[in-house]
Amino acid sequence: MREKYTQSELDKILLNTSQRLGWNFSSMKTWRAPVPWDFLKEVKKYLKPTMDVLDIGTGGGERFIQLSDIYKSGMGTDVDPAMIDIARKNAQAVDNVEFIVSSDKLTKIEKNFNIILDRHAPFDLTAIFNHLKPRGYFISQQVGEKNMLNIKKVLEQKYDIPIITKDEVQKSGLRIVTFQEYDVEYVVKDIESLIFWLKALDMLHADIATDKVIDNVEILNAILKGNVDKRGFVTNEHRYLVIAEK
Repeated sequence: MREKYTQSELDKILLNTSQRLGWNFSSMKTWRAPVPWDFLKEVKKYLKPTMDVLDIGTGGGERFIQLSDIYKSGMGTDVDPAMIDIARKNAQAVDNVEFIVSSDKLTKIEKNFNIILDRHAPFDLTAIFNHLKPRGYFISQQVGEKNMLNIKKVLEQKYDIPIITKDEVQKSGLRIVTFQEYDVEYVVKDIESLIFWLKALDMLHADIATDKVIDNVEILNAILKGNVDKRGFVTNEHRYLVIAEK
């Protein structure tokens, strides 16, 4: 990977870059420094076959469906109808999961749950508290405000407000079981993976809107400048893990 490309080179890469399907980035070639937790493994510690589970911001349901043999019933929500359509197609072979369009306010949902999951999606702690059964758990991994910091600086995007804090979780009435944070190196190994990634990120589904600027080679080169080594494009991954009990 180079630090500088021409507009014609970028146009050719964009022409051959596939669209993101659901929330699937498995085609990317990446490396990430070791992290202190794996979200799915943390969730599995709490799931039981008798539980009703809600997944907020489920995307295409890819990860939620993987857990379907561990819980009794599951409901996945997303604000994007296109994502819900994909999730329903992905879940055709699963009979204990349903997917509906809903905001983080959960206004269309009438039942309560043993566990509410939220991975990288907007959340409303009041709605979460109200939809948890007694002794139920809220388990969330959130993208930190410093995530992809070198890209945010190029785009002049603010990054000084924490996405979630211990104080706001406690004020909601939930008891914190775990509150962790990591900020590690993240490397995208080739330009094709980087373009796919930046093309896929928009403000409806992420905390940064690179999809609007990725066709401009001057912005791409500004993002690359000083951030490419022999491994590829180097940025950072910032995450929070919150586990709280009602």
